[in-house]
Amino acid sequence: MKKEKLKNLEKIVEEIIRNDKLAREDDCYLILKVVEKVYPNEVGKTFADVMFNAKLKGINFESITRARRKLQEKYPELKEAEITQIRDKEQEAYIEYALEKGD
Repeated sequence: MKKEKLKNLEKIVEEIIRNDKLAREDDCYLILKVVEKVYPNEVGKTFADVMFNAKLKGINFESITRARRKLQEKYPELKEAEITQIRDKEQEAYIEYALEKGD
């Protein structure tokens, strides 16, 4: 994704998370809100259709969540303490999983 496009995405994500508490807490909801704003014609389509066309449309879910994380690091007031604790615990579990040998 080009730098200009990423900066634009970051602005959109910031606008959404500043005005919508649920978007700060739930990445799936945040992705939905970004898609509604950037690609309103995708709203109402089946999940399969949106996912199938995501790459063609330039929808990158990982870029959306990265932008949220970056903004929440830059502006701690956009972090929800309870959600941050949950995400930290989940990250610990992922690290343990990634470091496991075998199985």
